[in-house]
Amino acid sequence: MDWYDATERYHEQTLSHGGRLSSLHEDWQREMAAIWRLEAEVNNGAYLQFVLNWGRESYVYASQGLKRTGAEKMARIVDACQALVDEHFDFETKRDEQRRELMPNPVIDRDGNLVKRGGSVLPETVLQRLYELSYEFMEYPDDLAELGIQHYAAYVDDDDSSRTNG
Repeated sequence: MDWYDATERYHEQTLSHGGRLSSLHEDWQREMAAIWRLEAEVNNGAYLQFVLNWGRESYVYASQGLKRTGAEKMARIVDACQALVDEHFDFETKRDEQRRELMPNPVIDRDGNLVKRGGSVLPETVLQRLYELSYEFMEYPDDLAELGIQHYAAYVDDDDSSRTNG
Protein backbone atom coordinates (compact mmCIF):
# COMPACT_ATOMS: atom_id res chain seq x y z
CA MET A 1 0.00 0.00 0.00
CA ASP A 2 1.28 3.45 -0.90
CA TRP A 3 0.25 5.87 1.85
CA TYR A 4 -0.16 8.91 -0.34
CA ASP A 5 -2.08 7.10 -3.08
CA ALA A 6 -4.41 5.50 -0.54
CA THR A 7 -5.18 8.71 1.35
CA GLU A 8 -5.66 10.66 -1.87
CA ARG A 9 -8.03 8.01 -3.21
CA TYR A 10 -10.42 8.50 -0.29
CA HIS A 11 -10.15 12.28 -0.55
CA GLU A 12 -10.97 12.12 -4.28
CA GLN A 13 -14.04 10.00 -3.58
CA THR A 14 -15.51 12.97 -1.71
CA LEU A 15 -15.10 15.44 -4.55
CA SER A 16 -18.22 14.41 -6.46
CA HIS A 17 -20.10 15.05 -3.20
CA GLY A 18 -18.89 18.59 -2.59
CA GLY A 19 -15.88 17.36 -0.63
CA ARG A 20 -18.09 16.14 2.20
CA LEU A 21 -16.39 13.55 4.36
CA SER A 22 -19.82 12.22 5.27
CA SER A 23 -20.03 10.84 1.73
CA LEU A 24 -17.54 8.17 2.81
CA HIS A 25 -19.07 5.17 4.56
CA GLU A 26 -16.48 4.54 7.29
CA ASP A 27 -14.76 6.75 9.84
CA TRP A 28 -11.36 5.31 8.88
CA GLN A 29 -11.96 6.44 5.27
CA ARG A 30 -12.85 9.92 6.51
CA GLU A 31 -9.70 9.98 8.63
CA MET A 32 -7.53 9.01 5.68
CA ALA A 33 -9.13 11.63 3.42
CA ALA A 34 -8.74 14.29 6.12
CA ILE A 35 -5.09 13.37 6.69
CA TRP A 36 -4.45 13.69 2.95
CA ARG A 37 -6.04 17.15 3.03
CA LEU A 38 -4.04 18.11 6.09
CA GLU A 39 -0.73 17.06 4.61
CA ALA A 40 -1.42 18.63 1.22
CA GLU A 41 -2.62 21.95 2.58
CA VAL A 42 -0.21 22.45 5.47
CA ASN A 43 2.74 21.60 3.25
CA ASN A 44 1.42 23.99 0.60
CA GLY A 45 0.25 26.97 2.63
CA ALA A 46 0.24 26.23 6.38
CA TYR A 47 -2.54 25.29 8.78
CA LEU A 48 -4.90 28.17 8.03
CA GLN A 49 -5.07 27.09 4.39
CA PHE A 50 -6.12 23.61 5.51
CA VAL A 51 -8.89 24.72 7.85
CA LEU A 52 -10.19 27.36 5.44
CA ASN A 53 -10.32 25.01 2.48
CA TRP A 54 -11.74 21.97 4.27
CA GLY A 55 -13.32 23.14 7.51
CA ARG A 56 -13.38 22.03 11.09
CA GLU A 57 -14.82 18.60 10.28
CA SER A 58 -11.65 17.75 8.35
CA TYR A 59 -9.60 18.91 11.33
CA VAL A 60 -11.60 16.61 13.64
CA TYR A 61 -11.08 13.56 11.44
CA ALA A 62 -7.42 14.38 10.74
CA SER A 63 -6.65 14.80 14.44
CA GLN A 64 -8.51 11.60 15.27
CA GLY A 65 -6.64 9.72 12.53
CA LEU A 66 -3.24 11.02 13.62
CA LYS A 67 -3.94 9.85 17.16
CA ARG A 68 -5.14 6.43 16.00
CA THR A 69 -1.98 5.90 13.97
CA GLY A 70 0.26 6.90 16.87
CA ALA A 71 1.43 10.15 15.23
CA GLU A 72 1.08 11.86 18.60
CA LYS A 73 3.52 14.73 17.97
CA MET A 74 1.76 15.68 14.77
CA ALA A 75 -1.63 15.39 16.46
CA ARG A 76 -0.47 17.75 19.23
CA ILE A 77 0.71 20.26 16.62
CA VAL A 78 -2.60 20.16 14.74
CA ASP A 79 -4.60 20.39 17.96
CA ALA A 80 -2.54 23.40 19.04
CA CYS A 81 -3.19 25.10 15.69
CA GLN A 82 -6.92 24.53 15.93
CA ALA A 83 -6.98 25.68 19.56
CA LEU A 84 -5.41 28.99 18.48
CA VAL A 85 -8.00 29.43 15.74
CA ASP A 86 -10.84 28.52 18.13
CA GLU A 87 -9.56 30.90 20.81
CA HIS A 88 -9.49 33.90 18.48
CA PHE A 89 -12.18 33.21 15.87
CA ASP A 90 -15.62 31.59 16.01
CA PHE A 91 -15.09 29.57 12.82
CA GLU A 92 -18.34 27.63 12.90
CA THR A 93 -20.65 30.65 13.00
CA LYS A 94 -18.94 32.49 10.13
CA ARG A 95 -19.75 32.39 6.43
CA ASP A 96 -17.04 31.54 3.90
CA GLU A 97 -16.30 35.18 3.06
CA GLN A 98 -15.89 35.95 6.78
CA ARG A 99 -13.63 32.93 7.26
CA ARG A 100 -11.31 34.22 4.54
CA GLU A 101 -10.48 37.08 6.91
CA LEU A 102 -8.28 34.62 8.81
CA MET A 103 -5.77 34.49 5.96
CA PRO A 104 -3.06 37.16 6.13
CA ASN A 105 -2.47 37.15 2.38
CA PRO A 106 -4.70 38.41 -0.42
CA VAL A 107 -7.13 35.83 -1.84
CA ILE A 108 -7.79 35.60 -5.56
CA ASP A 109 -10.62 33.54 -7.04
CA ARG A 110 -10.33 31.15 -9.99
CA ASP A 111 -11.12 33.96 -12.42
CA GLY A 112 -8.23 36.08 -11.11
CA ASN A 113 -10.43 38.49 -9.16
CA LEU A 114 -9.26 39.79 -5.80
CA VAL A 115 -11.80 38.58 -3.23
CA LYS A 116 -9.87 39.57 -0.12
CA ARG A 117 -7.14 42.10 0.53
CA GLY A 118 -4.11 41.25 2.67
CA GLY A 119 -4.44 41.25 6.44
CA SER A 120 -5.88 38.88 9.01
CA VAL A 121 -8.34 39.26 11.85
CA LEU A 122 -5.95 37.17 13.93
CA PRO A 123 -3.33 38.96 16.03
CA GLU A 124 0.16 38.93 14.54
CA THR A 125 1.48 36.84 17.45
CA VAL A 126 -1.16 34.18 16.75
CA LEU A 127 -0.33 34.14 13.03
CA GLN A 128 3.34 33.77 13.86
CA ARG A 129 2.64 30.86 16.19
CA LEU A 130 0.44 29.17 13.56
CA TYR A 131 3.29 29.41 11.06
CA GLU A 132 5.80 28.06 13.60
CA LEU A 133 3.54 25.10 14.33
CA SER A 134 2.93 24.53 10.62
CA TYR A 135 6.69 24.35 10.03
CA GLU A 136 7.00 21.87 12.90
CA PHE A 137 4.34 19.74 11.20
CA MET A 138 6.21 19.97 7.88
CA GLU A 139 9.29 18.52 9.57
CA TYR A 140 7.30 15.29 10.16
CA PRO A 141 8.24 14.62 13.78
CA ASP A 142 6.39 11.29 13.37
CA ASP A 143 6.84 8.91 10.45
CA LEU A 144 3.26 9.44 9.37
CA ALA A 145 3.44 7.31 6.23
CA GLU A 146 4.82 4.32 8.12
CA LEU A 147 2.42 4.73 11.02
CA GLY A 148 -0.48 5.24 8.65
CA ILE A 149 0.34 2.13 6.66
CA GLN A 150 0.64 0.07 9.84
CA HIS A 151 -2.73 1.27 11.10
CA TYR A 152 -4.83 1.48 7.94
CA ALA A 153 -3.40 -1.21 5.60
CA ALA A 154 -5.81 -3.93 6.74
CA TYR A 155 -8.80 -1.62 6.27
CA VAL A 156 -7.66 -0.59 2.79
CA ASP A 157 -6.90 -4.19 1.82
CA ASP A 158 -10.38 -5.28 2.97
CA ASP A 159 -11.92 -2.36 1.09
CA ASP A 160 -9.97 -3.27 -2.07
CA SER A 161 -11.06 -6.89 -1.74
CA SER A 162 -14.71 -5.97 -1.34
CA ARG A 163 -14.52 -3.73 -4.43
CA THR A 164 -12.94 -6.52 -6.46
CA ASN A 165 -15.26 -9.25 -5.19
CA GLY A 166 -18.39 -7.25 -4.73
